Amino acid sequence: MNRRTFRATAPRKPRNPAFSRRAFLGATGVGAAVLPFVPLLESEAGVTGFPTRLILLFSANGTIHENWRPSGGQTDFTLGPILAPLAPHQDKLVIVDGMEVVREGLGDGHQMGMACLWTGNQLLPGPFGGGDGGSAGYAGGISVDQHIANTIGTQTPYKSLEFGVMTGGANNWTRMSYAGPDQPVAPEDNPQAMFDRLFVDLDLDTQGIEKLKAERRSVIDLVKGDLNRLQSRYGGGDRLKVEAHLEAIRAIEMRNEAAVPNCEAPTLDLSGDPYDQANFPVVSSRQIDQLVMSLACDLTRVASLQWSASVSGVVFSWLGHTSSHHDISHYGDDDPTMSPQITEINIWYAEQVKYLLDQLAAVPEGDGTLLDNCLIVWGNELSRGNSHGNRPVPFVLAGGAGGMLQTGRYMDYGEIAHNRLLVSICHVMGLADQMSFGDNDPSGDGGLVGLL
Repeated sequence: MNRRTFRATAPRKPRNPAFSRRAFLGATGVGAAVLPFVPLLESEAGVTGFPTRLILLFSANGTIHENWRPSGGQTDFTLGPILAPLAPHQDKLVIVDGMEVVREGLGDGHQMGMACLWTGNQLLPGPFGGGDGGSAGYAGGISVDQHIANTIGTQTPYKSLEFGVMTGGANNWTRMSYAGPDQPVAPEDNPQAMFDRLFVDLDLDTQGIEKLKAERRSVIDLVKGDLNRLQSRYGGGDRLKVEAHLEAIRAIEMRNEAAVPNCEAPTLDLSGDPYDQANFPVVSSRQIDQLVMSLACDLTRVASLQWSASVSGVVFSWLGHTSSHHDISHYGDDDPTMSPQITEINIWYAEQVKYLLDQLAAVPEGDGTLLDNCLIVWGNELSRGNSHGNRPVPFVLAGGAGGMLQTGRYMDYGEIAHNRLLVSICHVMGLADQMSFGDNDPSGDGGLVGLL
């Protein structure tokens, strides 16, 4: 197939040759067509097969269920207005209805929904206020993407990659991935920073790569020494945090020694302010482009894309809106603008998901495509914004999942804890013995019946 090449309208920033400890720590926190590359996995096909990749997607503030759900039967269904943009990929979809995000303990609806979405866990006590049960902190357990990454992530330079689009500051309204209890994983909102993180090595010759690796080793040794000294001074929760930092440094050390992927660095126009709301659409497409590239080059097999955050204040001015997404979502059902505008916003997000699926489907892998070997799961922290509802929370699954997923179906489970969906995600990704996930549903009943 033809591969189209990006042409930048502005050159990306040159890499700073001064690799300081501050720059290193800051970096540990990159188009409209398939990016040019030579897929690393091309030569592996037919010997080991292609791996299954996981992509988690998030959009905020609930939906309009009556405009989201399909009509018709399990296999002969018609997509509703919100999901209509996904029609070209309907044979690669599973619409999962009836999920309840069980919410107990601390936090308001947005906080609990955001923290529980991929962890299935309650919030720990903490400094962020919200709710009637006391001040809430971060989630009390690991998220499903990080749990899976701990198993399969050692095979790639990055265990996982977290892409963001204007996700905001660090608090429990803005974090959906967790390395463990009280250990949020921050998404990268800046496409330029992500580009530099992923592709800077691809511009270097062998001598340059070895020099850069040596510089990194020096900085890694300094940081490890600092953290080891701190570890002996602290106990309890502080010691756990230092140990988590050491584990992150060990992962960086492994990446530094890994072979440089056999890929060609893409050429992207990364100009513009990634934090200007008017640029929200273009930042979204840039992050999708780089996400697809990272999977195609086998830089990672677990990725996520977080559009904004719970209580999203984005004003969808390109849709003609003048009020923020969150404000509109809290208008009453009798307001004539609420349902149409929330529907428009969710249609726009469905268009972004379609763009992602288009890009994945354009990458050949063996007799199929990258989309055939991905499991994409799109979720939300609420069912309906003005009620802060927790059921039914909308979930859309897409991709072939390496043959594990029976696609082209609409599955209505009535009301069932979404923890069961998290278990099914584990099963798709090779964790066959997983029978429960998260403390909000410790039943051990396994995944969703009939999904796989």
